[in-house]
Amino acid sequence: MAEQSTAPDETPVMTAGQPPARGRTAALEPREADALFRRGIALFNGVRYWHAHEAWETLWRAAPDEERDFYQGLIQVAAGLLHLQRRNARGARNKLAEGLAKLRAYQPAHRGIFVNELVGKSERILDDLAAGTLPYLIPPVIRFVELEEPDFNR
Repeated sequence: MAEQSTAPDETPVMTAGQPPARGRTAALEPREADALFRRGIALFNGVRYWHAHEAWETLWRAAPDEERDFYQGLIQVAAGLLHLQRRNARGARNKLAEGLAKLRAYQPAHRGIFVNELVGKSERILDDLAAGTLPYLIPPVIRFVELEEPDFNR
């Protein structure tokens, strides 16, 4: 049986052979994780917030503890924008605020994307909602910090 080890003030660490905690999955291969992350960004940028949320949720469940808030923040911002598309101001406010609270710690950039731009655009939408208006949604776009060299061999 695998053992749990804990240091003072730390989350329990599972040793080899132990199944992931409830709601978690085994770590993904780096290539698979990167493909899911990029797929989520493409879906988000295509204003397909539900589908982006689903791609990132797979990453969130498999992510190490230090990355979980990042993915959860992306998921919550996507959920907030989905609520806004559906004209649900309360849901949009709640999810955007929760997502921003998590993403701010990853500014200015993390995992190769400009987090500060997403935070700034989402804050402006949240400000409009706080003022009692449903903003005309010009969708935020997640941009990569650096352009990749194209790989035409894929």
